[in-house]
Amino acid sequence: MWEPFLSSKRIGSSRPAPDRTEVSRSEFHKDYDRIIFSSAFRRLSDKTQVVPFPKSDYTRQRLTHSLEVSCVGRSLATSVYEMVHREIGDLASQGDFEAIVAAACLAHDIGNPPFGHFGEKAIQEWAADALQRSRFDSLTPAERHDLTLFEGNAQSFRVLTRLQMSNRRGGMRLTAATLGALVKYPRGSAAPNTVFKKHGCFQDDVELFAEVFETAGRTADEHGQFARHPLALLSEAADDICYAIIDLEDGCKAGLIPVEKAFGILEKIQSGSTGSDDMPDSDRLSMGRAISINALANQCAEVFQRHTESILDGTFEGSLIKLVPSFKPYSKAKRVACEQVFNSERVLELEAAGYRAIQGLLEILTAAAMAESPNSFDNHVRKLTHLQIDESMSQYQKLLACTDKVSGMTDRYCIDLFRKLSGHALG
Repeated sequence: MWEPFLSSKRIGSSRPAPDRTEVSRSEFHKDYDRIIFSSAFRRLSDKTQVVPFPKSDYTRQRLTHSLEVSCVGRSLATSVYEMVHREIGDLASQGDFEAIVAAACLAHDIGNPPFGHFGEKAIQEWAADALQRSRFDSLTPAERHDLTLFEGNAQSFRVLTRLQMSNRRGGMRLTAATLGALVKYPRGSAAPNTVFKKHGCFQDDVELFAEVFETAGRTADEHGQFARHPLALLSEAADDICYAIIDLEDGCKAGLIPVEKAFGILEKIQSGSTGSDDMPDSDRLSMGRAISINALANQCAEVFQRHTESILDGTFEGSLIKLVPSFKPYSKAKRVACEQVFNSERVLELEAAGYRAIQGLLEILTAAAMAESPNSFDNHVRKLTHLQIDESMSQYQKLLACTDKVSGMTDRYCIDLFRKLSGHALG
C-alpha cells in the first residue's frame, strides 16, 4: 500500500525512475540538495518569519525557519519509519524516508511572498480590486480565484515545478514522493472549500499537479481534488510545531512577549521543560523550546500510528497536531504570538510599508506586462525586473508572471525596487 507514495519518478521527466539499488545517492537526497542549492531557497534569508527587518540577528527569517522545520520533519519521519519499517523496508531505507520529509519541509515556504502572510493578503486584495477592471474580462472564474485567493502554498509548487529551471517541463523535476509530501492542500482554487481550507496549485499548473498525485495512486474527486499524500501530514505537523513554539521564543527575544508567560505555556506542554529559576532566562527559554518541540513531535508520531490506515486510504481528515494531548497549550502559544507579536506596533508599521510596496509594484508590473505598445517606461520596467512577457501568453499568464516576480522578491528588494520605480519614500 505504501509503494506509490514512495515513488522516485521525477515529475516532468520522461525517464523511468532508476533502480534504487543501483545508485549510491538516492533520488530523495538529490531532491534535498536541489532545493537547498536553489536561488529561490537562498532568497528566504531575507523574507519575514515573525518580525520584518529584525533588529537582532537571533530572530529567525524564513530560511532559518525552513531549516528548523526540516529538522523536525526528519525526526518525525524517523519515528514513523520505526513504526512501519516492516511494511516498507523493501521500498525505502530509513534515510530515504527521512529525506523525503526533510526535503518537503525545506521547500514548504519557498513560494511565500515578501512579508509572509501579510504579503499574501496584499496580493489578494490588489487582485480583487484590479480584476474588476474591464480589461481583464477574458479570465475564467478559476483563474480569477487563483489571483484573488493568491496562496503561498500553490506558489511553492509553482516555484519548484515551473519557475526554477524554467527551460524544461517539470522545472527542478523533483520526485513524486517529495512533491506529494510538500502539498498541504491537494486541490485547485476553484474546488469547493469543503475539506481543505486553502488550495495547493494554480490553474496554470494543474497538469503537473495531477501527475504528482496520480503517480501516488490518488484519484481526483468530481471537483478535481485529491486525498493527501501520507507524508504531507508529517511535513504539516513539523511546520505547525515550529510555527507556534519558535514564534513564541522569537517574540520573547524581540521583547514582545514576557518570558514568564512563555515559560507557563511551555511547562504545560512538557512539565519541567524550562528548568529552574536559578538558570538564565535565555537558557530556560531555549531548553523549553527544544523539549516542547520534541514532546509535540512524539505526540504527532503517535497520532500518525493510531490513524495509519485512514491516512493511507485517504479518508483521514484534519491535521495531526489537532489530535495531540498538548493541543490546548500549543494553541495558546499560537494565540499569544499572534496577539503580542504580529499585532505589535512595530510589526504593523513595517507590514504596512510592505503592503504599499507589493501593491504598488503589481500596478507598475501589470501595466508594463499588459501594454500592447509598451512605452519607454514599460520597457524600462521589463528590463529592470527581467519580466519575461511573450505576446502569445494569455492575460492570466501575464498576470501570473507579475505575481511570480513580486512573490519571488525578498523584503528589502521589494521595498527598494518600489522606491526606485515609483519615486516614493517609504517609512
